[in-house]
Amino acid sequence: MTGLPDPDRSRVVLVGSSRFAQMADLPAVSANVAALRDKFTSEEVWGLGTAHCTIVTDPREPRLVSQAVKRAAQEATDTLIFYYAGHGLIDPGTGELYLALHGSHAQEVYDSAVPYQWIRRPFEASRAVRRIVILDCCYSGRVLGAMSEGLGLAEIDGTYLLAAAAENALALAPPGELYTAFTGELVSLLHQGVPGASKSLTLNEIYEGMRSSLRAAERPEPQCRDRNSLGTVPFIPNPAYQPRTDTALDSPESVMRRFVADMSHELRTPLTALTAVTEVLEEETGRLDPVIEPAVRLVITETRRLNDLVETLMEVTRFDAGTAQLVPEVVDVMEQVAACLDAREWASGVTLDGPRSLRVRLDPRRLDVILANLIGNALKHGGSPVTVGVLPRPTEFLIEVRDSGNGVPEEALPYVFDRFFKADSRRPRSEGSGLGLSIAQENAHLMGGDIQAANQAESGAIFTLRLPHRA
Repeated sequence: MTGLPDPDRSRVVLVGSSRFAQMADLPAVSANVAALRDKFTSEEVWGLGTAHCTIVTDPREPRLVSQAVKRAAQEATDTLIFYYAGHGLIDPGTGELYLALHGSHAQEVYDSAVPYQWIRRPFEASRAVRRIVILDCCYSGRVLGAMSEGLGLAEIDGTYLLAAAAENALALAPPGELYTAFTGELVSLLHQGVPGASKSLTLNEIYEGMRSSLRAAERPEPQCRDRNSLGTVPFIPNPAYQPRTDTALDSPESVMRRFVADMSHELRTPLTALTAVTEVLEEETGRLDPVIEPAVRLVITETRRLNDLVETLMEVTRFDAGTAQLVPEVVDVMEQVAACLDAREWASGVTLDGPRSLRVRLDPRRLDVILANLIGNALKHGGSPVTVGVLPRPTEFLIEVRDSGNGVPEEALPYVFDRFFKADSRRPRSEGSGLGLSIAQENAHLMGGDIQAANQAESGAIFTLRLPHRA
């Protein structure tokens, strides 16, 4: 399973429910299905024969959906895709996910909607080597988490699940937009591709591109789960691919970047399950046997640490792939710095100095990431007192973070923004991954600025963030 899907041996089922008798209509769903059909049947993507792409629009009966899925599952030997867009419903009695149809009722789903189990079973029996489920509906992530109780495809080899929302979250169909938020990003990515990526896109690259765009637009983040590395094999041609004339793609740095991207994505699948289980354990910690409670707390702490590391690696991957995006807005710099300190309960240990009103246009989430890394490092590895100063200039502004520690070893200063670099190799594993300052610098560059590190004449280090008034 190394090449692109064979259209003759592949089958796609696209189901769209846009009109409802007892719930709000979703007019964008019709455009979703039409656009995906055009993409999968176009020569630029797959060249899938129209007879191999089944469209089920506004079905009135659950069995119309299940029959289409069964037929496709029996015929597909290479790739099998099921896509649904509409309302996702939860059975009040069992917590299971149902896919709504025209006559579905939110409180009586069992006989008026399609149980997700009806999709899972034919997929499990299919001979297709690649099995992909794409759900653009509310609560779609339920098939990935602990609440799925085995209803997901995660335990079936050669499967990939892509969901529009978390298990208890709503998907988004913005009023007046042509597509729903999730499918709109999917269609855009299939059309535009990913600049800087390889000749063929993998499912993981598609997912990361969508996730980055949706996150930047402050819309619900998609969820995914992969089984047996299906997400790392070629899936569709990359429209944005540009042949390289040098050997950079084969350089050690390129190989390492690809490894980090693949590894971080592979870790997300088991972490999804681990996180769900640790959340349940945490609720029970007060009632656990005192002998095992310390071990349970250790598992909870380490799972959170691993989650933070994987999220950091995913952010690095987005920078490498060129999919990191800005969501700029006009903010007050001093208010942003104060909010960063308050959120982490650092205000008592930091002196803040600067103008009362300095309004600039930047991405506040990325500024917070930078500040959290610079101030957190000053508090952890420097020494009190820590001072944060904001200095306005005609077209830019500076934020200086000073500590009173021993400073950074002179031989380490040129490398402090390198990935995985730690100035003190004796620091224990728990004190960080060596990625914080690298990500802070990447975010500064994305907004048109940079960060400089130096030692003060008296004592301590000083990190200076420079940003333009308009990111």
